[in-house]
Amino acid sequence: MIRLGLPVIVLLIGTAWFGWASYRRAVQAEQALAEVNAEHRALMREVRSLERAVAAAEQGLRTLSSHPSVPRDVAVTADLTLADVRRLVERNKEIDD
Repeated sequence: MIRLGLPVIVLLIGTAWFGWASYRRAVQAEQALAEVNAEHRALMREVRSLERAVAAAEQGLRTLSSHPSVPRDVAVTADLTLADVRRLVERNKEIDD
């Protein structure tokens, strides 16, 4: 009876330990996933904020380049910068997709 009982007890203890370790790993993975999701949401909020800032800058550059009192070389520079801003926004949209 002792020969049969000891392996069963060891098997039960091993099964319980394995179950507990698996549960702890699952909890840690769930916490890590929650952290990653929170960071992703924060980064997406920052990206949207930057997109709004870029849109405002683009509008300001468009207004600057079309204003009659702005010298031609400044207007051309503003247009080039506007093209750079558009490229950055498009590249950002490609990364998001």
